This record gives sequence, C-alpha cells and structure tokens, in this order.
Amino acid sequence: MKNKGKSSRDDGKLVMFPGLEERLLSKAMLLVEEKKYNEARALFGKMLELDERDVRGLYGWAVCSVELNDYREAEEAVVLLLEEDTPYYYDVFRLYLTILIERKDYKGALHEIVKVSKEKNFPPELKEFLHQMKKFCQLRLHEPAWNEAVIDEKMDDVFSWQREEQKSTQSVDWLALEKADSKNQMLLLRNLADQLRESHLPEIKRFLLDEKQHTEIKTMLLCAIKEGSLTKEIAVKKFGKVYRVHFESEEFLNKSFADQIEMLIRRELDSDNPTLADLAVDMERYFTMNVYPKPISPASVKVWAAVFSIRAMGSSAKEEEYKVLERFGVTEEEYQAAEQMLHEVEGYGIWS
Repeated sequence: MKNKGKSSRDDGKLVMFPGLEERLLSKAMLLVEEKKYNEARALFGKMLELDERDVRGLYGWAVCSVELNDYREAEEAVVLLLEEDTPYYYDVFRLYLTILIERKDYKGALHEIVKVSKEKNFPPELKEFLHQMKKFCQLRLHEPAWNEAVIDEKMDDVFSWQREEQKSTQSVDWLALEKADSKNQMLLLRNLADQLRESHLPEIKRFLLDEKQHTEIKTMLLCAIKEGSLTKEIAVKKFGKVYRVHFESEEFLNKSFADQIEMLIRRELDSDNPTLADLAVDMERYFTMNVYPKPISPASVKVWAAVFSIRAMGSSAKEEEYKVLERFGVTEEEYQAAEQMLHEVEGYGIWS
C-alpha cells in the first residue's frame, strides 16, 4: 500500500500524542459515515504508519479502497487481514471475494472458495453464498464472450441474494460487542449498519444506557443507527447522565460546531504551524464527536479553538498559554470554564 496516509502537506509527519490511533479512527469513521472515502482512507493510512498490522487500519483501508474502486489496494490490505488472527475472518473473506470478482480474477476467486470450503470450522451460513459465487465464477470462465451487461446482471443477482440472506439470517452478537477489544471493535461495528434492524432496538437501547460501555463505542453505534435509519431518536447514557439523541438534527455529533472550530484553528495556525493545526483539529474532532450529545459549555467556537490549540502544543508554560488566548480573543475565565468541562469528561476516560 504505497504512499498510504501521505498528506498533501509538505510536513505530513505524524507527531505522537496520547490516544492518537483512537482519534484517527474516530475521525475516519465519521468521514466514512459521510461517504468521504478518500479522506477517510488517508486517516486509515496514518494508522498504518503507526502500526502496519493494525487490524482496524487495514480493514478501513480495504473498505474505502473498494468504495473508491481501487481494488488492487483493497486486495493487498485484505490479504494482510486474512493473515491476522481476527474473529471476523469470514466477514473479511466475503470482502476478499467481492474484490477478486470486481477485478475479474475468477480463477483466483474459485481457488479461494475451494480452499475455505475445506476448513473444519467452515460456518454453514456461508455455504450457500459460496455456492452462488462459485457458480457465477464458473459461468464467467466458461462463457468469456458473454455480453458484459448480462454478466453485470448476474452479478447483481448474486449480491442481491447475499443481502437478502444476510437480512434473514444474521444477528447481532451483543455479548461480542460488549467484550471486544479495541482492535476488533472497528471490524464488528463496521458491519452493524448492514445487520441492525428495528427489531434490535430493545438491545440497542440497553447497550446505550449501560454505563459500563465506552463512550466511543456508543458514538460508533449511534452512527450505525443513523446510517440504518432505525429510529428518529434514542436515549444514551454518557458521563453519568442520560441524553436524547435526535438523528435528524443538524447538531448530530456536533459536526457543524466542529467544522467552525476547525476553520478558526486553520485560519490562525495553518500558515505558521500546519502540523500544530492538524493536531489541534484531530483533538477537537475527537472530543466534539464523542462528547455528543452532552451540551458543550461554553458554546463558543473561539474558546474551544484556543483550548485545543493549547492542548496540541503540549506546553504547560503560562506565557505560551496567554499568547494563544490573546490570539483567539479568549479570556482566562472562558478558558477555565472550558477546561472544567474537559476535566469532567476526562474523568470518564474519553481519551482512552
């Protein structure tokens, strides 16, 4: 995966700070939600710069590459994923077959189908899907002169059947979601948008109100609910309180507010220190998304732009702090009010 994660900026170096991988993941997932696959893939690439075997980074890179029709890059990432010991092997394998067929590598797809069919722990629910895929590949190999429109129609039939089969047979493993470690949560949650149904709402509500579940997982689940259009509103417990989430609201995940903060940070810092601006933006995006739906106080763009610029600097020098506050036109009282909210949510491990 050459040039993965390279920024268009000249100084595209990654500067380490606590929880960087998680912040990159959250920002990338939000971009996937918005179907901004090129930007999302760049962030998954940054995760792979930190750890080239990061399961979440590889899967995100593969999914975005498929959406961008970059099947060669997608295949390279998926092959690496299949070498890892992931409990979601067969979900990744389905993606692998899709890539091979899109690349018209029918012989390769047949070889993989035969190989996986011989495995002892081969899941029975995958059997019919592989049968359909095998039949399609054999037809394509033996009738190469078929009209491409006919081939595309048959391919659509295969994937239409797959989608219907998934709707009728798949269920959400809530226990696995609750107990999954951070390296596997992204794989599991990525598939939720396709699996979740209105019938799952009782379990979803229980999960979102469970104070033991991490804030970031709840945020990702909210994204899956919105993507699946399961309900217009739902309750979620974050930071010790219960809030109502309105999925049709323009304030969902505080995106508009975060956009304004980023705009101000870049206006003030981009020309002098673009790396610092990038760090500050990554931090404020992660915070505004995962703190939702708790009201942000003070509700001031300039205050939070200053707060995360100071945080990104990593300096405890009061003199530097005052310079930033002055640059953004923020008073000490406003800054302390924002810091108070930060300390409150940090007590619940928002960065971990």
